[in-house]
Amino acid sequence: MLWVNGYSGSIAQFLKMVPKAGKPYWEKSVIAAGQILKDWNWMFIDPDTHLFSTAKANFKSGYDFAQENERTIQNNILISGNMLQIVAHGKGIAFAEGIAAWFYEEKGIVTDLAIYLDGTYLSATPQTRRAIDCRIEYTTTSNKSKKRRPSLKFKDATVIESDLNNGFFRYAITLASRESDHKTDNLYFKNMAQPKVHFSQSSNSQFALWSAIDHAIKMYVDSEILYFSGKVENIKYVAFEKFSMN
Repeated sequence: MLWVNGYSGSIAQFLKMVPKAGKPYWEKSVIAAGQILKDWNWMFIDPDTHLFSTAKANFKSGYDFAQENERTIQNNILISGNMLQIVAHGKGIAFAEGIAAWFYEEKGIVTDLAIYLDGTYLSATPQTRRAIDCRIEYTTTSNKSKKRRPSLKFKDATVIESDLNNGFFRYAITLASRESDHKTDNLYFKNMAQPKVHFSQSSNSQFALWSAIDHAIKMYVDSEILYFSGKVENIKYVAFEKFSMN
């Protein structure tokens, strides 16, 4: 599993605006995600993003990074059960999209799952739709600095966290289905009163956040099974396409 930091740069580190790169940046999130996604092989990526970097520039950096580190990432895929999963935050989302795009366009490898937390300039992030099998976009309504919330051009599920101000958090999980029925499930978790994490100012419980993401994954998988259940020829085509690429 690739973990792509959201904010970096010497100035941000000097001012202690973000934790150090690598595992400290993500705090307890890596443990919670490992339990949910069953992927304990971690590769931490610290892109050199800064305050004024654009989504397009970060995408290009991720694309170049994938080319330069192909062997290392390929080894990560093999150790992780031949699956490529990415978790990214903030400006790191465009960088992650660049990695996925390079592997799809140059190697025919489809990223199985991309989880994007509190993205920055999401609508401006370049995307290759078929480069990633499932994209999950997570945002929180409690971050007052983000009044406008542009979304990804392509996504398969969204998780929106809301502080109900009564001791509970609500996680609204919505599918972007083909039939546009936009099924939504709501999960409720009591405030665990744990220290706030830096990449989500209201996510006091990593268990709640990753449980909601796990629910989104299951909703997406169920919808895929339902969609293809009556289309035997499509199932064969999708299976052949996916495994021939990998």
